[in-house]
Amino acid sequence: MQGLRLLLVTAAFAGMIALCVLGWNYGGMGGLIGGALGFLLRLGGRGLDWGERIGNGYVGALMGMPVGLLIGGFLTVGGPYLLSMINNTPN
Repeated sequence: MQGLRLLLVTAAFAGMIALCVLGWNYGGMGGLIGGALGFLLRLGGRGLDWGERIGNGYVGALMGMPVGLLIGGFLTVGGPYLLSMINNTPN
């Protein structure tokens, strides 16, 4: 990779990890779990050598982190809020 592209790719990955750590109370653990699952799922895919497979795993981690963060945020914040609104309906 060339200089500016490598900087952008590294910043995107570090930014997603920082977002997951800063939003730990709001579903950040889901983002890190999603990133790990995405990495592992893409690692076993097609690839001629380990360099290509690691690159596929990196892309899987970048795709899994936002999805995991959204799912974790819904389970942590959105789900209990919706349940409390359903259970406390006015007469």
